[in-house]
Amino acid sequence: MDPQDRLWFAEYRGNMIGMFDTKTERTREWAVPTAWTNPYDAILDKNGYAWTGGMTIDYVVRLNTKTDEDIEYLLPRTTNIRRVNVDNSTNPPTFWVGNNHGAAIIKIEPLE
Repeated sequence: MDPQDRLWFAEYRGNMIGMFDTKTERTREWAVPTAWTNPYDAILDKNGYAWTGGMTIDYVVRLNTKTDEDIEYLLPRTTNIRRVNVDNSTNPPTFWVGNNHGAAIIKIEPLE
Protein backbone atom coordinates (compact mmCIF):
# COMPACT_ATOMS: atom_id res chain seq x y z
CA MET A 1 0.00 0.00 0.00
CA ASP A 2 1.21 3.48 -0.78
CA PRO A 3 0.47 6.61 1.32
CA GLN A 4 -2.73 7.18 -0.71
CA ASP A 5 -4.08 3.70 0.16
CA ARG A 6 -3.44 2.29 -3.30
CA LEU A 7 -2.26 -1.28 -3.79
CA TRP A 8 0.45 -1.75 -6.43
CA PHE A 9 0.94 -5.14 -8.05
CA ALA A 10 2.42 -6.86 -11.08
CA GLU A 11 0.56 -9.09 -13.50
CA TYR A 12 2.92 -11.94 -14.24
CA ARG A 13 1.26 -13.44 -17.33
CA GLY A 14 -0.51 -10.18 -18.17
CA ASN A 15 2.83 -8.36 -18.61
CA MET A 16 1.51 -5.31 -16.75
CA ILE A 17 1.83 -3.17 -13.66
CA GLY A 18 -1.45 -2.61 -11.86
CA MET A 19 -2.84 -0.34 -9.18
CA PHE A 20 -6.03 -0.74 -7.14
CA ASP A 21 -7.31 2.46 -5.54
CA THR A 22 -9.08 1.46 -2.33
CA LYS A 23 -10.89 4.81 -2.09
CA THR A 24 -12.46 4.77 -5.56
CA GLU A 25 -12.44 0.95 -5.89
CA ARG A 26 -10.99 1.30 -9.40
CA THR A 27 -8.10 -0.54 -10.99
CA ARG A 28 -5.63 0.90 -13.48
CA GLU A 29 -3.11 -1.06 -15.55
CA TRP A 30 0.00 -0.17 -17.54
CA ALA A 31 1.59 -2.56 -20.04
CA VAL A 32 5.34 -2.98 -19.67
CA PRO A 33 7.14 -2.19 -22.95
CA THR A 34 8.93 -5.48 -23.66
CA ALA A 35 6.92 -8.62 -24.36
CA TRP A 36 7.47 -11.56 -22.01
CA THR A 37 8.95 -9.42 -19.24
CA ASN A 38 6.52 -11.16 -16.85
CA PRO A 39 6.78 -8.84 -13.84
CA TYR A 40 6.24 -10.57 -10.49
CA ASP A 41 6.11 -7.67 -8.02
CA ALA A 42 5.68 -3.87 -8.16
CA ILE A 43 6.32 -0.99 -5.79
CA LEU A 44 5.81 2.78 -5.86
CA ASP A 45 8.57 5.19 -4.80
CA LYS A 46 8.17 8.59 -3.12
CA ASN A 47 8.41 10.41 -6.47
CA GLY A 48 5.46 8.55 -8.01
CA TYR A 49 7.42 6.04 -10.09
CA ALA A 50 6.28 2.42 -10.09
CA TRP A 51 9.10 -0.14 -10.29
CA THR A 52 9.07 -3.76 -11.36
CA GLY A 53 11.47 -6.36 -12.72
CA GLY A 54 11.24 -9.14 -15.25
CA MET A 55 11.22 -12.80 -14.34
CA THR A 56 11.92 -14.03 -17.86
CA ILE A 57 13.76 -11.03 -19.34
CA ASP A 58 16.48 -9.24 -17.42
CA TYR A 59 14.95 -5.78 -17.37
CA VAL A 60 13.99 -3.47 -14.53
CA VAL A 61 11.12 -1.16 -15.50
CA ARG A 62 10.45 2.27 -13.98
CA LEU A 63 7.04 3.73 -14.85
CA ASN A 64 6.18 7.40 -14.47
CA THR A 65 2.59 7.07 -13.29
CA LYS A 66 1.80 10.71 -14.13
CA THR A 67 2.96 10.65 -17.77
CA ASP A 68 2.70 6.88 -18.49
CA GLU A 69 6.31 6.91 -19.77
CA ASP A 70 8.62 4.10 -18.78
CA ILE A 71 12.34 3.41 -18.76
CA GLU A 72 13.85 -0.05 -18.99
CA TYR A 73 17.20 -0.88 -17.41
CA LEU A 74 18.96 -3.91 -18.91
CA LEU A 75 20.76 -5.89 -16.23
CA PRO A 76 24.26 -7.27 -16.85
CA ARG A 77 23.40 -10.92 -16.17
CA THR A 78 20.53 -13.38 -15.89
CA THR A 79 18.53 -12.46 -12.81
CA ASN A 80 14.92 -13.80 -12.63
CA ILE A 81 13.54 -10.97 -10.50
CA ARG A 82 10.82 -11.72 -7.98
CA ARG A 83 10.58 -9.23 -5.10
CA VAL A 84 11.47 -5.57 -5.66
CA ASN A 85 12.42 -2.90 -3.12
CA VAL A 86 12.90 0.87 -3.20
CA ASP A 87 14.99 2.95 -0.80
CA ASN A 88 13.08 6.22 -0.46
CA SER A 89 15.72 7.75 1.83
CA THR A 90 17.93 8.54 -1.17
CA ASN A 91 17.32 11.26 -3.75
CA PRO A 92 16.24 10.06 -6.24
CA PRO A 93 15.03 6.78 -4.73
CA THR A 94 17.28 3.75 -5.25
CA PHE A 95 15.98 0.41 -6.57
CA TRP A 96 17.21 -2.84 -5.01
CA VAL A 97 16.62 -6.43 -6.07
CA GLY A 98 18.10 -9.83 -5.33
CA ASN A 99 19.39 -12.12 -8.07
CA ASN A 100 17.58 -15.47 -8.03
CA HIS A 101 20.25 -17.05 -10.27
CA GLY A 102 23.24 -16.15 -8.13
CA ALA A 103 24.30 -14.75 -4.82
CA ALA A 104 24.07 -11.08 -5.77
CA ILE A 105 22.18 -7.93 -4.91
CA ILE A 106 21.52 -5.40 -7.67
CA LYS A 107 21.23 -1.66 -7.08
CA ILE A 108 19.95 0.86 -9.62
CA GLU A 109 20.50 4.57 -9.01
CA PRO A 110 18.60 6.64 -11.59
CA LEU A 111 20.47 9.73 -12.77
CA GLU A 112 17.37 11.90 -12.80
